[in-house]
Amino acid sequence: MDFSLTPARVTSDELLDEHDAAEGEMQRSLRDLRRFNSLAGGRRAYLAMLSRLVPHDDARVAILDLGTGTSDLLDAVRRRWPHATTIGLDSNVRHLAYGRALGGTKTARLAADAFHLPFLDRSVDIVASSHFFHHFAPDENLAIVRESLRVARRGIAFTDTQRHYAPLLFVRLLGALRLTGSITRYDAPASVRQGYTMSEMRTFARALGLESAEVFHLAPFRFGLVVRA
Repeated sequence: MDFSLTPARVTSDELLDEHDAAEGEMQRSLRDLRRFNSLAGGRRAYLAMLSRLVPHDDARVAILDLGTGTSDLLDAVRRRWPHATTIGLDSNVRHLAYGRALGGTKTARLAADAFHLPFLDRSVDIVASSHFFHHFAPDENLAIVRESLRVARRGIAFTDTQRHYAPLLFVRLLGALRLTGSITRYDAPASVRQGYTMSEMRTFARALGLESAEVFHLAPFRFGLVVRA
C-alpha cells in the first residue's frame, strides 16, 4: 500500500475569516498567530524571503502586506529595516483594529480587497504575504499575484505553510493540549489541509509565465514565492 506524507488538499472556510466571530475568541486566535510567527519560524521565514528583494539593512522601501491581521510581521520588518514604510491590508477591519490596539511600530492599516488593490501602478516597492496563499484556489492566486505585480516596483514575496503531515500533526497536538484557542484549534489544521506542496507551487510559478518567478523551501515546512517585477 502506498503511503504519502502529503494529505489530500481539502478546502474549507476558516472561522477567523468570519466577520461575526466572538470578540474574545477572535483576539485569542490572532494572538495564536502571532505566537506561531514568533516561535514556529514564521517571522524568520518572512524576513528571509524579503531579504531577496531588500538586500541592504538601511534600505528605504515601501512594503504592502496582504492579509496582515495584527501586522506583527510588519513590526519585525521595521525592526530589520528601520527606514521602511509599512502598510498592512486586510479585508477584516476588526483584525486591523485589534492590531492597532496592540501597539507596535508605525504601520498604516487599510481595509481592502487583495483582488482590487487601491494603489496606483508601481506605487510600493514590494507586496508580501504570509499565511494568506492557502485561502485561495490556484486561479484566484494567479489573479492576486498579477494584481500585486501591478502595484510593485521590485516584486512580490509570498510565504505559507507547506501541506504536509508534520505541520498538521503539530497544530493538532497544540490543540489537544489546549495551547491554542477554540478558533485556532479548528482553523490551524484546516489551513494546513488547504495549503500547497512545493510541487504544486512550482507548477503555479510556471503558470505565471514569468522567468523571474522563483519557488524555494523555507524551514520549517514553508515555501517562499518571489517574483521580481
